[in-house]
Amino acid sequence: MYESGGTPTFNSPDISTVDLWPLRPIDNLTATVRNLSADASANQTRVDLSWTAWGIGMPLQSIGSTFVDLARAGFAGSELTLSWPLPPALKAAARYGIFVNLLHPYDRDTTNNQGEQTLDGFQTSQGRSKSFVVPVQNPLSSTQTFTLTAGPVPVVPWVTVVPAAFTLGPAAQQNVMVSINVPAAIPPSPPGTLISATVDVLAIMGSAYLGGVSIVILFDA
Repeated sequence: MYESGGTPTFNSPDISTVDLWPLRPIDNLTATVRNLSADASANQTRVDLSWTAWGIGMPLQSIGSTFVDLARAGFAGSELTLSWPLPPALKAAARYGIFVNLLHPYDRDTTNNQGEQTLDGFQTSQGRSKSFVVPVQNPLSSTQTFTLTAGPVPVVPWVTVVPAAFTLGPAAQQNVMVSINVPAAIPPSPPGTLISATVDVLAIMGSAYLGGVSIVILFDA
């Protein structure tokens, strides 16, 4: 999405990997996939599910693949929700990234075939300031420079990223501290609110998009 000029998200609404609140691993990972083409069905679409350790640029590890038949958009069967048991390694890790990738040989638009949820968060009832360690790894075999930014614009004044720029050798890793301070003037959200705000931390490697994480916040006090 970033490379096509859009705003990236690391908390896809079509993927469920954790329960809120408190934020904790979910027993069954789910992903909703859909065919957006009104012209043709998408039979034998391959759905690949992978995971990484919490962080940015971490190595992808496969969970598994599933083949699905999707009807044309607007018809029954054009959308399916798939489920996978949470692997024990992810439950033990507690924080992780989940990546979904769709592959179909006759797909005319491959820009919408990937989804991600790499998520952590906190509730203001447990304090309005919290820091998160976000590991960033160089996935390449050559030295690279990295730049990290936070968004969207309304939350930028609340966030400090240290260090925000650095250089890493091949496969090297840097722990980045992301500190968030929700101003006291921000009131609690109405009852029933699940997420009040999201801080997205985006990493650029050289001039190319690398990835990011989302930190969700509930203003409950």
